[in-house]
Amino acid sequence: MQTLKQYDNSNQNKDVEYVNSEYGKNAVRLLYIRREGTTHCIKELEVSVHIRLNTVNEFLNSDNSQVIPTDTIKNTIQALAKCRGIRTIEEFGLDICEHFLTSFCHVIYCNAFIQEVPWQRLEKDGVPHVHAFLYSSEGVRFCEVERTLEGSPIVFSGIKDLKLMKTTQSGFQGFFKDKYTTLPERRDRVLSIETLIKWCYGEGADCLDYDCIWRTAHECALDAFAGPPETGHYSPSYQKTVNCIQTYILDRLPQVSLVVSLCPHDMRYASNNRSLTKPRFTSKAQIQSISDARDSHLRGNVRIIV
Repeated sequence: MQTLKQYDNSNQNKDVEYVNSEYGKNAVRLLYIRREGTTHCIKELEVSVHIRLNTVNEFLNSDNSQVIPTDTIKNTIQALAKCRGIRTIEEFGLDICEHFLTSFCHVIYCNAFIQEVPWQRLEKDGVPHVHAFLYSSEGVRFCEVERTLEGSPIVFSGIKDLKLMKTTQSGFQGFFKDKYTTLPERRDRVLSIETLIKWCYGEGADCLDYDCIWRTAHECALDAFAGPPETGHYSPSYQKTVNCIQTYILDRLPQVSLVVSLCPHDMRYASNNRSLTKPRFTSKAQIQSISDARDSHLRGNVRIIV
C-alpha cells in the first residue's frame, strides 16, 4: 500500500492510502489439444488473471513504465499453455502465478481463476472415440489460485452449475412462524438445487492429485444429495442437504480444510390449476409449477477445526 497526499475542494490536506491496485485480463478462452498418435485429448478453458505491482505510479503520476499490458497477460496465458502443457487446471493456475511472480520483480501478487468446459470423450457401445467429444451436464469444474511473493499458494477447486433434483424424500417442517407466514409445512416435496461448491486445501496444495480429488468431491455431492440409489435418504431441509454435501467432502478428503457452498433453490410446487383435477383427467401423473425466479439463496462455510 502507498500513502499519497490529496486535496479536496476546501483545500484541506488529507492522507489517502491506496489499498488495492489489482488489474488483469478476464475471460481468456483457449482450446488445448494434445495429440498422442491418433488419440486426441482436449481441455477448453476460460482463464482470468489479475496481478498487483509494487508501485501505483501509473495511477498517481501517469507513469506506465512498470505496467504489464493486459494484452501481454493474455499472450502469456496462451504461451504457458503451449510450452508447459495443461495436466489439470489447478496446476496450470500454479504455473501462471509462478511465472508472473518470478519473471517480473515488481509483481507482488497474482490470482488465476480458471474454469473448464465439461467435455467428455464420446463413446459408442463402450468404445471411446479417439477424437470426438460430448458436452457433459455433470457441472463445470473451476479453480482459483492466488499467490504472493512471501506466502505459499492458496488453491481452491470447485464445481459450479451442477443441477440436482429429487422428487420425494424431502420436506420442510417446524420452521418459525409469525403473522406474515403463509408457507405451509411439507413432509414430502420436490427438492431442486443448482450448486456451486468450492474447497480449499491445507498444506502441500501444489503436489496433489487434483483430478482424483475433484471426482471424489463430485461423487460426495451426488451421494449427499440423493442417498442410496434403491432407497434414497430423507432431507428435512435445504440447509441440511447443503451441510451433508460439505461434511461428506470433509470426511472423505483429508486434503481439504474448508468447503464453501453457494446454492440457489429452484422452487417447485403443486399446480393450482383446478381444471387439471376435473374428472376427464384420469392420469395419476402430477404437475408441478416452477418459480420463475431463484429467489431463495443459501451460503454455508464449513472448515476443519485444528
